[in-house]
Parts: sequence; C-alpha cells; structure tokens
Amino acid sequence: MKKIIILYILIFSFLNLRPLISLENKIIYKINNEIITSFDLKLEEKYLIIFNPNLKKINLKQLETLALDSLLKEKIKEIELSNHYTIEKTLQDENLLKIIKDLYIKSGFKDKKNFNNFLIDQNLDLNKLKKKIAIEMLWNSLILSKFNQQVVINRTLLEKQVNKEIKKLTNIREYFLSEILIKNEKDLKINQLYNEIITSSKKIGFDNTANLFSKSDSAKYGGKIGWIQETSLSPLIIKNLSELNKGEISKPIKASENFIILKIDDIKVSQRKIDKKKILENRITFEKNQQLERFSIAYLNKVKQNIIINEL
Repeated sequence: MKKIIILYILIFSFLNLRPLISLENKIIYKINNEIITSFDLKLEEKYLIIFNPNLKKINLKQLETLALDSLLKEKIKEIELSNHYTIEKTLQDENLLKIIKDLYIKSGFKDKKNFNNFLIDQNLDLNKLKKKIAIEMLWNSLILSKFNQQVVINRTLLEKQVNKEIKKLTNIREYFLSEILIKNEKDLKINQLYNEIITSSKKIGFDNTANLFSKSDSAKYGGKIGWIQETSLSPLIIKNLSELNKGEISKPIKASENFIILKIDDIKVSQRKIDKKKILENRITFEKNQQLERFSIAYLNKVKQNIIINEL
C-alpha cells in the first residue's frame, strides 16, 4: 500500500524533545503476557514527538493519554502479528531501511551513526524505532491479505466519473492533505464533535487534534496523508475541497460507513498531459485504501475483544 508507506516518509522531522522525567518504573498494564511500564509510557511520549514534533505544544496529560493509547494499540497489533509474521525479520526490510534513511536525512543528520547517537542521547533505541515502523507496515500487509478480496470497486462507475471530470480539466490541482477519521457510532453527534475539533484545532493545531480525535492509523503522525492529485479523489471529496482555501478545514464528509474531516495544508496547480488510465488507477487505489482503513479499524477492535487487558 504505497500511500501508507509514503506517510512515514513525509511526516518524520525532529525538534528538541522533552527530557525523560525521572520516576519509579512500575507495571501499569498487562496485555495477555505483555506488559506496559511507566518507563515505557514516558519513552512512547518521546517516540510520538519524533513522529509529530508539534505534540510538544499539548499539555502533558494529553500527551500521556496519547502515549498510552498508542502503546495499547501497538501491543494488540504485535500480539496478533506474531501469529502471522516474525517481526524481527522485517527490521532489515528494504522499504523500512529506506524510511529510516529518509528519516535521518530529512532531520538533518548526515548519516545513520549520527542519527543513532542522537537517539541514544534521548534514551531511545534505533531498533525499537524500526520495530514500531515494522509493526505498522506488517499490520497494513495483514489487513491487505485478509480483506483485499472483500474490497468492492465499481470500476465502471469510477470510469464514468473520471471521463466526466477530465473534460473539465485544463490544470491539475494537487492537495497536501491531513485527515481526522470519525467512526460512525450509534450515539455519535457529528456536529457537536465537529465543533469540538474546530475549537481544538484553533488552540493546538489540526495535527495535534488529529492525534486526539482521529481513529485512523494516520492519527499517530498528525493525520498527515501527503500530496494527492484531485483526480485520485472521489467526486464528493473534490466538491468539498474545491470550496476551501489553503489552511482551511472541511465539514465532515461521509466516507464509506464513517466520516472524514480534511485540512488542506498546501495546494499546487500544474499543467499536465491527461493520462486517463493513470487517473483511473489512482482513483481505484484511493477508494481501495478507504475501504481497507475501515477494515483495519474493525479488525483491531475484533482482535482486542480476544485479548485480556488489565490495568494494574
């Protein structure tokens, strides 16, 4: 899933990290036979800030809540993945190593050695960072293998939409997007929640708000999706984005069974030769990823029901 791999490359950057607070190390959660300690929690806060440096702006209580949620999800995924993969073998995966290389280059480190020394100074570990990325990559692979056959794509309908849209295209717009995915639950009050999200975005920024509210895997990285051509998006999303300027946030958009709120971080317009086939394939990929993300959320909740989680 190319889009998901790109996410990791786009959003890693380093700022100064909060110092690790000295505290007594104790077990705070037990998940089957796995444990989470108070020391793990503080380290996770620092890893999260690596993924999204703007998290430095939120208060310590919110950061602690995010770190705990992140660790719980990671442990649940790791337990399930152990039934299908050997995670350690993936640490030398070509894609993962490329992500790590892009990470330290974009962060201003001249080589992996300097990057590793920086992590050591922060009480962090390169192999643990690689393992976190590996878990997300393998989880995406697992979801793809389990649910790919259940993805329903109406190619004929998408082709008709593309044919209609390219007639209007003289220039192609690309959006750098961030998202907040809202799970459509029985008692959901979407308008009230939307107002809370807008208020939060004004106070702490959209990326930090995504960490707090979004159910998507991209939440861990500030909701960043990256650059997407408008021809890859659904007509409903294009309609909503066409009404927005750079920096503005959309109203809730119905996406499959859930809602998605999008922010335009940047826009660029270019004149290009229209490649109908490529546009159609990009649209199909986008629709497929939308459905797979929904399966990912549902499957994580299903796995969680079969795991014993005890707060100590």
